[in-house]
Amino acid sequence: MLVIGGEAIDCRLVPLLLDAFAGVNIERRFKEVIKMRTRPMLIAHRGCSGRYPENTLRAFREALKLPVDGIELDVRRTRDGVLVVIHDETVDRTTFGSGRVSELTWDELRQLDAGAWKGDEFAGECIPRFEEVLELVKGQTVLHVEIKEVGTETQIAETLRHYDAERWVKLASFHPEAVASARRAAPETAGVLIGGLRVGNDDATFQRFVHTALQHGASAVSVHYSVATPQRVRYCHQRYLFVGVWTVNDADLARQLVAMGVDAIASDYPERILAALPDGAGQDILQQ
Repeated sequence: MLVIGGEAIDCRLVPLLLDAFAGVNIERRFKEVIKMRTRPMLIAHRGCSGRYPENTLRAFREALKLPVDGIELDVRRTRDGVLVVIHDETVDRTTFGSGRVSELTWDELRQLDAGAWKGDEFAGECIPRFEEVLELVKGQTVLHVEIKEVGTETQIAETLRHYDAERWVKLASFHPEAVASARRAAPETAGVLIGGLRVGNDDATFQRFVHTALQHGASAVSVHYSVATPQRVRYCHQRYLFVGVWTVNDADLARQLVAMGVDAIASDYPERILAALPDGAGQDILQQ
């Protein structure tokens, strides 16, 4: 066992954690990044999803027009093995179709309208393949890819390598095993463990969540903004974990989170939050 920031870490998993910092001293690299940044990273949650249909090429194109520091998206796999960008298990909410993504083929999915639910002006937007988004972004910003299904990590990693995208993609999941598996499959990427509302039930629960993140090779945690407190942010930083929060759509709330010292803020309305952040670009907290 190795102790990092007071946490006992399984030595078999330490390489995953070290790889996220390109082999440099973790404490030194962490402090350098914290010192260099002028504000938290701003992440466009599912693209500019407040104004445009979430997880569509239109939402991502609009995000690329803004000085955001990253774009978040969700990846699932179709019945015939195609990686697609959609949040929900089913297509019911964001299309006029129905059924589970995992039970539909790509041919069936691509016929669905993924824009009209947001407004007639968006009719014709399609559910994109993961590859389409990689081709669109091409390293212009950081992609934060949420792995929705355990077992897709290797295919996601292979796709990243095909597009030479490992250096500008971060892999996140609510599933600790997916984070560890993704880090093994794509060691040049950084891993992020996402925690739901329950991780904020009490400090002991939050500390167990942090320990789980470290045990599975994560370099950062991402939590609902209501979970964040100055003490919890400091607890993570003492263990060299960066802290991201979601989903922040209020400027005053964003300012409070900046004061807490969070490292990344995800928003459906990044253009709204930009005005609330200090001047300057957000340092890529997981830069290789």
